[in-house]
This record gives sequence, structure tokens and C-alpha cells, in this order.
Amino acid sequence: MQRVLLLIPSMVGIGGTERMVHSLCKLLAGPGREVHQATFDAPASWRHFESGVPMHTLGPIPRLPLPLRSLAYVLAAWRLRRLKQRLGIDVTISNLWGADLISVLSGGRDHKLALCHINVLGNPSNRLMVRLRPLVAAVYQRFDRVITVNESLAQELKALYRLPSDRISHIDNFVDRPDAISKLPSDALQRFVWCGRLSPEKNVEGLLQAWSGFVVDQSNAQLVLLGDGPLRDSLIRLTGALGLSTGSTIDDIAAQVVFAGKVSDPATYMLGARALLLSSHAEGLPMVVLEALSLGLPVLASDCQAGGVRTALQGLGICDPDRTSAEYTPAGALLPVPAEAKPDTLAVWREALTKASRDDVQWTAWCEGALTRATHFNSAAVRDNWLKAIHFQSTDQ
Repeated sequence: MQRVLLLIPSMVGIGGTERMVHSLCKLLAGPGREVHQATFDAPASWRHFESGVPMHTLGPIPRLPLPLRSLAYVLAAWRLRRLKQRLGIDVTISNLWGADLISVLSGGRDHKLALCHINVLGNPSNRLMVRLRPLVAAVYQRFDRVITVNESLAQELKALYRLPSDRISHIDNFVDRPDAISKLPSDALQRFVWCGRLSPEKNVEGLLQAWSGFVVDQSNAQLVLLGDGPLRDSLIRLTGALGLSTGSTIDDIAAQVVFAGKVSDPATYMLGARALLLSSHAEGLPMVVLEALSLGLPVLASDCQAGGVRTALQGLGICDPDRTSAEYTPAGALLPVPAEAKPDTLAVWREALTKASRDDVQWTAWCEGALTRATHFNSAAVRDNWLKAIHFQSTDQ
């Protein structure tokens, strides 16, 4: 029996990493394998993505003063080591930098994999991983394997942290089509959906700038923002400053922008929409994009670092966040990262939004292309790769 542990800082949220860990647990569970989850949530925490896989809460990492911060990680690593010994873990798959660091510090004879979900270069959230490059490199060089969610990210991390070629590879993220029923009202509005965390790297402000120019001549369009985060209040103020009418529910037909907040089932809002929008500065291989493809929903997205979005939409060449024109693909369009300071980027977005809204022939072709593209990103497409990745000879702790 092979025992596999998926380690993640928290499973309380409903983000892409949490969903990927949940899906990977289900993929790996099977004859001859016993799968567990471990988090640093408080005991008895409720996880959104429920499954038959046991969840072990190791307790929060104490927020000690900076000079004592290393002690907090040592304590967390000690808790993890005890859990691995108790469960007889053979393979640990850590997710996100904090979990990666603690996995290495925990030692033990288990084989260690790091699953990296998002790029480092150009990502405001990961600036410290560049500033502390020697430390981060030393950690990742101790893993048996580093796996990324797309090929471009594998190349970025390999060069950034000088990882040996035989210990870094990529396995695409995956999504199986959800069994969803649309929650969108039956009215005359075309709804464009955005889904994620309202945080700087997602660049919702750039999207709102582009949207304000588009809806000037488009009276039947509504932008639905699914998610919450630290920028919610400032984005609502920006929406008002741009002269856009706002609402909090999709039933408000007068609202040009709806701040719907966190939802547990984004697929029910995407199903029946006109397109999924993604305006990020940086992404790995976004689960929300793959889910949109599985629903036959076209995607209009920033051609952002590290190239995972381009991979998903089957773009040609390498990513170009500063591109000056749209690249239309079988499942949607790759666009520049929208920015108020670069009016040309907003014009390219308005053009793509107009095409998605008014060109029914192109929109229908995109819908069909999305479904075709989705077949490359389901569980059947990646199962063998994951089983090979965890195929280590079992060791006793």
C-alpha cells in the first residue's frame, strides 16, 4: 500500500489551488494507494471541497516577530513529521511556498514533491521568492521532484532556481466538466463573467477600465465579478468613478457591473454566459479557465506570464503581456494586460469584447473550440502522468 499526503496551507477557501488539491486527491485515490490531506488550519476546520479523503489539521502557524519567525516554521515542521510517521507516509506532495518550505524542514524518509501553481517572475505576490532566491533555490533543490502546472512555468523555475532537468517537469492542471445548472436569469442581458480573488495580481482595475469603454455602446451587457478580496471596496469606488452602475446580484438588470462576492459554484454562473474574462498580470494554468472550456464557454484573457493561459487557449509562440493586438485562438482571444496607463491595451480589449458580443458566427466557433480544447485538460488526460510521478518504491519511516 502506497500512502500519499497532499500538504497545503489551508483547505478552507474555494480558490484554484484548493480545488486542484481536491481533484488530485480523487485522482490518486484508488487500489493500492491511500491518500490523505494535511493543512495548517485550526482543528475541526470545515473544508469547502468535501471528499472521502481524510483531512488532518496541524494547527495554525504562529505569527511570531520576524526574529523568531523561523521557530514557527520549525514547530510546524515538527507537527508534520509526527503526522507522517503516524500515517506511514511514502510520498508528500506540497502545494504553495509555505507548505513547500515546511515539507523540506520536516525531514523524514518520505519522497517529496512540490507542485508549483503560479509563476514567480512578474508576480507581485511572489516578490520575496525573487529577493530570497538563494534560500528558495536551496529548498527546491532538496525535493525529489518539482512539478509545475504548465511547461512555461517549469522552464521559469528551472532557470530561476537552477534545478536539475531530471527533477523538474510539468503536468497540466485538469478539470472534469461539472454537473451544473445555470443560475443566470432568462433576460436580454449578455453576461461576461470574471472569477477570482480581488487582489492586485488579478488586475480587475484594468478590466474595469476596458469594460467602461465597451459598455458605452453596449446597453445589454453586464460584467459579473465572482469573488472577494482586499481590493473589493476600492474596486467598487473605481466602478462608480468610471460612471458604471453597480449591483450585488445578477437579477439587477440595471447594473453594468455586479460584485457577486464569493460563490461556491462558479460554474452555475459561467454556464450560459457570453465569455469568461481574465485580466491578470500573472497566472499558472488557471482552473477557472479550464472549467470555462469544459462548459464550452469562450475565454478572453490577458496573455500573461508564465504562459499557462496561452497553453490553455492553444495560442502560438510565447506569451506577450504587452502585445498590441489580439491573437484569436480556437477557444477565445489572447489580449494584452489591460492598463489605464496604456490606452492601446484597453482598445484591444474593447475590440475583443465587441466581437464576442456581436459576432455570433465567431462566438459559436469559439464555443465549439472550447469544448474541443477541454479534452486536453481532464482527469483522463493526466492520470498516467501523475501515477508515474508518484511511483517511488515505498519506504518505511
